[in-house]
Amino acid sequence: MTVRDGVTLFFREAFVAEERDIFIPTTASPGRRRQAGGVFDFHQHPPRPGDWSVRKKWARVAFIAHGLLPGYLSTALISERLREYGREWPGSGEDPGSIRWFGFPVVGPEPVWVDFYIIPMLAGAFMQALKKGLAYGYAEAVALAAIAEAQTDGVPLTIGWGAGTKNATGHGADFLEQHPEFAGVVNSTHGDAGTAQLVLQMIKAAGVKPGARLAIIGASGVTGGAISRGVVALKPSSILLVGHSDDPGQTRRRDRLVALRDEVQQTVGKDTEVVIHQDKAHACLEHRSQVVVVATTADRMVLDPQDVPIGALILDMTTPSACRPAPGWNGRMVLTAGCGELPDAILPEGFGQLGSRQCNDVGAGGPNVMWGCALETFARATCGYQGQITGHPIPMGELEWCHNHFAMLGIEPQPPSQFGVPFNWGAVRRFVSDSTISGPTVIHRRGCGKPGLRAASR
Repeated sequence: MTVRDGVTLFFREAFVAEERDIFIPTTASPGRRRQAGGVFDFHQHPPRPGDWSVRKKWARVAFIAHGLLPGYLSTALISERLREYGREWPGSGEDPGSIRWFGFPVVGPEPVWVDFYIIPMLAGAFMQALKKGLAYGYAEAVALAAIAEAQTDGVPLTIGWGAGTKNATGHGADFLEQHPEFAGVVNSTHGDAGTAQLVLQMIKAAGVKPGARLAIIGASGVTGGAISRGVVALKPSSILLVGHSDDPGQTRRRDRLVALRDEVQQTVGKDTEVVIHQDKAHACLEHRSQVVVVATTADRMVLDPQDVPIGALILDMTTPSACRPAPGWNGRMVLTAGCGELPDAILPEGFGQLGSRQCNDVGAGGPNVMWGCALETFARATCGYQGQITGHPIPMGELEWCHNHFAMLGIEPQPPSQFGVPFNWGAVRRFVSDSTISGPTVIHRRGCGKPGLRAASR
């Protein structure tokens, strides 16, 4: 990156030298079929670095993700690794296979070996595969191969689901439903509590004071819902929950927003306003939002400058980013969010080797910076956590776990940057301190008419 590449990455099968047009059913999903090229073979990968006879006995992480967008640093690094394997990005309709992108040690309370797997598909192609029912099989194959290797080596394994692999596996719940034999045997997490916690820490680091007007776009999603509950601790004067509009005659999405609003309202009490909106183009303007958290699915939304007030601080944690570089952002500050920075002490070899060089920047926002969902996966493995964190909503206790263990490991929010241009925290805090949002607040307290701001009736 530069802006954040954040792809929560994910692996699925490495290249077999001779790819044939033969179909093989997966062991777990009889109805799903894939080409022989999708069968993962660990022997196609180069040896892991270091003294593997020692490191193969460590607890292990298999973090699974896919590519993001053209032009991102992470995409360039994936391309470089593909060339190293004699591969290219797959064409439309081809079985993508997977690669071990990086391998590296994380040295916390217990040493852990991390394998970062990538399905070589960009975000748009992966989401299309999701709609066609193919993406689950890609993710499943990677996880099964990693489990088989860990069991052969006799070491505990933690699986992390990144980016679109969360959607493909029902945030891990579908995988465990298909494979109940791994419940209590393999640890796993979708990592969204780690992402949400880093966003909340970033709001604090930006100097946002109690009484601010906060908006969460994508509030009814897994991470957005966790942030909506978590911002209560920041004592805002008003919380805006923004979700997608419903199809004509439907209220399903609005009903979810109303339920979330009522839950947040009960937590904050009557002194804090909690409102909902289903049109992101007007929501933050009507609300006069001072801080806007963007927690949507990237292929479904782009946030334009005219959608938010001048003077607003925008934290874009969408992967790929929902906010794109444009002249119209003048007077607003857009920071990439949802990633964290690891200290050198627990990342002694960076993120591993690429060619003959050590790689410390994988495109998540700078040296030693990694996507929040991956960091939660690493933290749970090195701290000996056992269990599966799947589905949604995210219990608030998981955010507290991430807060405490990130602090213990020295993991902090990523350094601030806007479209790849770095800032220091002093500049961010001055922007927040100097900003003034003006304009009318429009609140529709009852009814299902226009998708404007709606507060809980009291």
